[in-house]
Amino acid sequence: MNESKNRIKMIFINKYKTLIIITIVTIILVLLRTFSAGHFKSDASSLAQPSVNHSVIVSDKQLSNIAGDIMLLKLDINERLMKEMPGLVFTVSVDSVLEKRNLKKILAHKGPVVLVSSDKGVSARIWMILSQMGRRDIFILTDDPDNERFKSTFRPDTLNRPETETIK
Repeated sequence: MNESKNRIKMIFINKYKTLIIITIVTIILVLLRTFSAGHFKSDASSLAQPSVNHSVIVSDKQLSNIAGDIMLLKLDINERLMKEMPGLVFTVSVDSVLEKRNLKKILAHKGPVVLVSSDKGVSARIWMILSQMGRRDIFILTDDPDNERFKSTFRPDTLNRPETETIK
């Protein structure tokens, strides 16, 4: 009786050996991937830190202080910011930044990359994408380095608020 059970087990194992091996290997790989701490290149706080302390925003005056062979990544036509800027100028549309040939040029460049666009939101999005891909020396060129500060004092809207509330 015991011998017949062992024989049935052996037949089952031989019949489904490949499936069993693939399943075990897959489970091991999933567990390794799930519990490993380094499956992302960097965490959100380390990516957000340069943006929070404004170290990625440079003006045209600060551009000369950046060391290395600068690549100006021109995301749209903005002649006002592009006058007499040193470095390699690479013009690419926002839609095609992630194309393989453009991305290869950007990631392979040895020096800093400076993003130039009339829309700072577009530059910030491209900066975040390239940062997530592992590129570290990326800057956003602006003509107004304090563009995130309020230009006037905040005053609440008092016209739409009722002066007194009545309780019925």
